[in-house]
Amino acid sequence: MSNVLPIPLAPFEEYLLADDRPGYRMTFLIEQAFDGEIDRPAFEIGIAEACRRHPLLSAFVRKRRLLTWQWISAGDTQPPVDWASLNEPVNFPEDPGIDLAKEIGVRFFVRVGNGQSRLVTQFHHACCDGMGAIQYLSDLFAAYTRYLFPNAEKHPEYQPVQASHLLRRGDLNVHRDETMSWFRLFRRTLGYAWKYGVHSAKPLARALPSPQAATPLTYPGTLTRTLSDSAQRALRQVARRRNATVNELLICELMLAIRDWNQRHSSVKDTDQISILVPTNLRNLDHDQMPAANVMGLVAFQRPVSDLNQPEKLLESVKEESHFYKKWRYAASTLDGLEVVRWIPGGLRLILNRKKAISSAILSCIGDPSLAISAVFPVNEEGNPILGNLIFSDLNSAPPIRPLTHASFTTWHFSNKLRLGVRCDATVFTQESAQELLDLYADRVIKLAATATDRREAARVAA
Repeated sequence: MSNVLPIPLAPFEEYLLADDRPGYRMTFLIEQAFDGEIDRPAFEIGIAEACRRHPLLSAFVRKRRLLTWQWISAGDTQPPVDWASLNEPVNFPEDPGIDLAKEIGVRFFVRVGNGQSRLVTQFHHACCDGMGAIQYLSDLFAAYTRYLFPNAEKHPEYQPVQASHLLRRGDLNVHRDETMSWFRLFRRTLGYAWKYGVHSAKPLARALPSPQAATPLTYPGTLTRTLSDSAQRALRQVARRRNATVNELLICELMLAIRDWNQRHSSVKDTDQISILVPTNLRNLDHDQMPAANVMGLVAFQRPVSDLNQPEKLLESVKEESHFYKKWRYAASTLDGLEVVRWIPGGLRLILNRKKAISSAILSCIGDPSLAISAVFPVNEEGNPILGNLIFSDLNSAPPIRPLTHASFTTWHFSNKLRLGVRCDATVFTQESAQELLDLYADRVIKLAATATDRREAARVAA
């Protein structure tokens, strides 16, 4: 499977490798909870099969001539697995980074006991994105199940992968649309370059000191809040009524929550720029059957505080910008820019070492991460995937953060419940202030969802 190696790093992979630094490692975590206890021999078989099927997660990086990098096979190297009982905490290394020159880009922390299991998997972002991570874990548990029940009538199918398709992972051309000339596209791109280059994003403010004792925020510094089933349904109703997507509503509410946070903890000017960076999946038909990789681009939504005082106009502008990004697959253009910058000596470092925030916060809208798993596994009456002797019951994630971008938010839904998560910079936030920030965002989302009920009630009274 891995005979495709060696291959050069794609521009975004090289960007993530260069952006990896102490305190701000370009790794992310996926935490899974299961009913049932993970079988150790079966799990080790699953790891070996997943690594065989996904070359970038069984590879090292090596510097080539002209200061470029390439993926090379790591041979029979297997990822480290930390096993312990369920009541033992996960103790991450003091520096949780993964050195891809010496290690492959995945680690496991397994906790088992009392009929339950907890699995924390750490991935280097240069190796894969969230979808690639789910691909990898799906194949791991397919092999796990086949090992445990070799004589079962039906085995979970592996997701089809072709290692050679990794050569296509950089094929992310901007979409050509006859309704906009290339000159207009170029002019709009220059406008973005001016806005984001000259008008820097305002970072999240450090929380004002609390009279109560502050609890240090320990790695990975992630908190999660689960909203009710009704809130998820109500948000969809609000989105339909406003001819928007739920993600567009969540982007607007996060902008407003950051404004509210900064007003609460610092002074705010109307000219302050609130910016949300949104990772975007760029997979297309060319990437079918491609093993785990990072096929993501980035788009940004940036507004001055003065524009946030009119929420309806804010939503309309976010909808228009979001439509433009989708229609042109504009996130791919950021990678085209990286392709150019990587050939300028010191260009990538110059961008990464700016003393200005790239964004106020990051928002990753994941959707339902269990879909990729339940597509190849049977499910129980609650719709949760059955993985051999395990029932997949819950999932959390911890995305990376960057200097001056003090928080990375995640939204996803699982078992019809909307989840809002945040990972905060431990040098800026305490446990209490991170919870305050998450609650500020979640409360805005809940209040917005309640407007669906308010409208129905108003219609009933009018009738």
